[in-house]
Amino acid sequence: MKTLHYFILVILLISPQAGAQNIDDEILMTIHDREVTVGEFERIYKKNNSNTALEQQTVEEYLELFVNFKLKVIEAEERGMDTTQAFLREFNGYKKQLAKPYLSDQEEVDILVKEAFERSQTEIHASHIMIRLNEFAGPEDTATAYNKAIDIRNRWIAGEDFSKLAKTYSDDPSAKDNGGDLGWFTPFRMVYPFETGVYTTPEGQVSFPVRSRFGYHLIYRMESRPARGEVQVAHIMVMVPESMTDEQKTEAKEKIYQYYDSLQSGEDFERIATEYSEDRGSAGRGGELPWFGTGRMVAEFENTSFGLQNVGDYSEPVQTSFGWHIIKLLSKKTYDDFDAVKADLQASVTKSDRNSFSRIAMIERIKQKNSFKENPANLEVYYDLVDTSVFVRQWDAAKAANLDGILFTIGDRNISQAAFTEYIDANQGGTKMNLHVFVFNSYTKFVEEQVLLYEEDQLPEKYPDFRHLVQEYHDGILLFDLTDQMVWSKAVEDTLGLEAFYSDRKDNYRWEKRMDASLFTAKNMDIATFCVNLLNDSKNKRLSSANMHSKAIAEFSDSTCLRVEQRKLEAGDNAQADKMNWDTDKVSEIETLNNSPVFLVNNKILKPGTKKLEECRGLVTADYQNHLEKAWIEELKLKYPVTVNKDLLSKIN
Repeated sequence: MKTLHYFILVILLISPQAGAQNIDDEILMTIHDREVTVGEFERIYKKNNSNTALEQQTVEEYLELFVNFKLKVIEAEERGMDTTQAFLREFNGYKKQLAKPYLSDQEEVDILVKEAFERSQTEIHASHIMIRLNEFAGPEDTATAYNKAIDIRNRWIAGEDFSKLAKTYSDDPSAKDNGGDLGWFTPFRMVYPFETGVYTTPEGQVSFPVRSRFGYHLIYRMESRPARGEVQVAHIMVMVPESMTDEQKTEAKEKIYQYYDSLQSGEDFERIATEYSEDRGSAGRGGELPWFGTGRMVAEFENTSFGLQNVGDYSEPVQTSFGWHIIKLLSKKTYDDFDAVKADLQASVTKSDRNSFSRIAMIERIKQKNSFKENPANLEVYYDLVDTSVFVRQWDAAKAANLDGILFTIGDRNISQAAFTEYIDANQGGTKMNLHVFVFNSYTKFVEEQVLLYEEDQLPEKYPDFRHLVQEYHDGILLFDLTDQMVWSKAVEDTLGLEAFYSDRKDNYRWEKRMDASLFTAKNMDIATFCVNLLNDSKNKRLSSANMHSKAIAEFSDSTCLRVEQRKLEAGDNAQADKMNWDTDKVSEIETLNNSPVFLVNNKILKPGTKKLEECRGLVTADYQNHLEKAWIEELKLKYPVTVNKDLLSKIN
């Protein structure tokens, strides 16, 4: 069964390479009222006949394929298939996917990747105080939270202890216990604004309030060190839950030291971990744990792991909040080679919240290049028109029905208040927030959407490769849908037409001489040998394969001693059958297939004859599809005249 994905792939195989040829505007051919330039044909022809093409074709040979392709597209367009909602929905979906690589700011991404690499060379130990603030808070609440953070910072400057301030004022629940201490960490462990605050604050200092989606943060950069990279270790563990008695805790300690003494005596680490480690998740792998870096494990475990110098070294027993561990170093790696880690960093940047910053930078670049201009007064009216009913999807857009001014302009495109009203109406609901913030956020998202849409609409003119690719998908969808109607589905559903087609061409579907055979698979060689000897015994000339099967079951008292498959084989269908003399051999030699003995029994020879439709329906259907397509192409050629400039065609090579 053909699929749209496959069909578009075929179209892509005959598509132009981006910008590979200068466009020649001379008209090579006219199909109906559509003109095809030399440049268009030559570009597609040369792509299809590149050194990597599966089959090289002359210009004349390819001309017929190209004309047939164009005829089908024209027919689909004449039927209006490119204007249906189903087509537009599918085509626009593909178009947006194709546009994505062009709507990203690689320059900004490269800057963020380089920044992440530079930051990854340093690990930082920091604490924070968080003043919680809803990300959709209004100006008044935002100012209150900010001023509270400033007051706390001033108290630290005056000499108060940061951890005590964190325990008293931080809205991070863990601060009550840890005084805001976040431990050591590296890039991508925190949200990007917080990370930036950490890396840009001098050591020993507290930052000004840093805003994240969680609120405002005061960040105390306590100390830093060169990055340690990542390690992979294995461990032997004895668990010590809090519920243990003191006696049980002593027994756990004695047990881990027994394992340590065994290692010191030369016992294998992997064997002890497999048999005795109480971390059953890693015990099956000899205690092996996944790679980890700073901040991924509890401090005692992490510091001991990074403290091991040589692969194969193991630690003395070390205690953590989970129990006792003996840790063995399996491997270490650092991240000081930018080229080696660039791809991984780029993937991390793309997946993290950093990506939104590159998107914002790209939108600002598009604005600047296309003379983006706002009319703030035309936005102000919405702060009075939009009320809290918008959060329960009850806002009446008719309130803004008389607004028809220009909200902003980008390039030659004016975006009206009416379009923004429509946007608000379509995006009602969501989290309740300050109305001023709601309108402003809605406007910001609307601007971003319209700016990107404008840029997307410019892509065909700016990037010929994009224009050609979009056209290929456009034509591919039309070809798939129309060919399915006229050929593929029709051949399957038109049972009377298929039967008539088969009836007129029965002689094209014939069986050659065939063997009616039984393929036996035996449990072992003794059973197979017994059966073959039985069939080859001259006394058993009339013994059928079914009777032989019954005798084998009786002989070995096992109803499952043989498996049988019935086959009808032509020459070349089966290697064992091809080795037999079909006229004289009743049974083949025993061979081994998938570690089991197999042999073939020749039940009878079938004479050549015509295949029934049921026996060749797939082949007949394929031939019928080809028949329908050829007839359809001839109809299209009559419907849409084709004229070709042979002189121009001869210049293409």
